[in-house]
Amino acid sequence: MARISYDEQTAAAFKAVREVPRDGLSEWREAVRRHLRPSQGMTLVDIGAGTGQFAAAFSDWFDLSVLAVEPSAAMRDQIPRTPAIQVLEGTASALPLPDESADAVWLSLVLHHIPDLGVAAHEIRRVLRPSAPILIRQGFPGRLDRVELVRWFPETARAVETYPSVEDTCKAFAAAGFHQDALEQVPETYPDQPRGLPRPGGHVPPRRHHDAQSQ
Repeated sequence: MARISYDEQTAAAFKAVREVPRDGLSEWREAVRRHLRPSQGMTLVDIGAGTGQFAAAFSDWFDLSVLAVEPSAAMRDQIPRTPAIQVLEGTASALPLPDESADAVWLSLVLHHIPDLGVAAHEIRRVLRPSAPILIRQGFPGRLDRVELVRWFPETARAVETYPSVEDTCKAFAAAGFHQDALEQVPETYPDQPRGLPRPGGHVPPRRHHDAQSQ
């Protein structure tokens, strides 16, 4: 499922450097609340959960039960173990879950790791209850104009151009019976910027945007 192999050192570095501080995700909290309409007792599947940043956030924010599905053993070891989070080995195309067992699916920066979006979309359809939503956080080709990372690391833009587009994603999920409800850009804020990296706009905390897509 992953484009890169995560060993223990890489997974630890990912958690230390790549996770967005919780207070920088406040606008994601509100975006997810709008599209998910969470309620106590819901079960959300976090596919490609990585180090568990969003699994932990969702359980804290919304009092959800989260099934954190992640193919990398090293990344799974970084996911917090709490009564609300169950950690499972699996991929988007082979979910270790019964039919119609989940109330929502979350995919965060995962689409470009999936070899066949069509197969994954049908597998996700299998585990979701009728009318349950998919929420996607993703950088899409052609939609990077407000992503700060691209300004300082142009090679990131070249990599994202190889990712599935919004149109590709909608087509794959439509074939599995989903339809697009919304697409919006959601900002993330980093209060502490790495030393030596230019900070645009004086003392304004650096922000980056990823698209939120609801299916």
